[in-house]
Amino acid sequence: MSAQDGQVRIVALDELLARIGPAGEGWLDPPEQARLANLRAPGRRNQFLAGHWLVREMAAQAHGGQPEDWHLLPSAHPRLRLSAQGRRPTWASVSHSGALVAATLGSRAVGLDLEIPGRHRDVQALARFSLAPAEAARVEAEDSHARSACFHAYWTLKEARGKRSGEGLLPRQARRVMATPCAPGLAEAWQWTLPGQGSLALAAWPGVTPRVQAPFVVGAPTAWAYQLIE
Repeated sequence: MSAQDGQVRIVALDELLARIGPAGEGWLDPPEQARLANLRAPGRRNQFLAGHWLVREMAAQAHGGQPEDWHLLPSAHPRLRLSAQGRRPTWASVSHSGALVAATLGSRAVGLDLEIPGRHRDVQALARFSLAPAEAARVEAEDSHARSACFHAYWTLKEARGKRSGEGLLPRQARRVMATPCAPGLAEAWQWTLPGQGSLALAAWPGVTPRVQAPFVVGAPTAWAYQLIE
């Protein structure tokens, strides 16, 4: 198991953009450049750039070289896998929400999701649409103050799993997968609470020791396993 496994970094968007500045955009691979060209909103463009730069920074720090040396392996699409000449390839996952960007690397496929609630959302309706019945019931059972945090914990766990597998978050399939609390040694996913009822979730595999190198999370992570239901 690699020392990078389970390490998550959260960085302010503005800080990353300042670090990217001198490098421009030429370090992006052609598929990334095409995707960036289709992003019209400046905020979304900045989030995309910052996330893809952050995983390159992490890869360079973990395996050597410069961030610009690292490129996407197209065979891993839509999951992220980076390689550089003479360096060990690494799996990666990126997420962003609001003014924060998060990334992780892994010796196997990993998934990461960061959610910071913005505008008001009907989380009860969203829970019934995208969560397993038992998860939706748990969200509805919470009082109005805790309901959003409970929903976003489950949502990020679903998103992280979808990124790990490469299938994304498909509501019909997501309703057939239930995240259940478990002992840390058996966990394949971990969830952290963020200020403002936000959530961060990492989907990896049992045996990983999760670590967040940032002051943004509140408390220790909770440990989870995924269970297919009929």
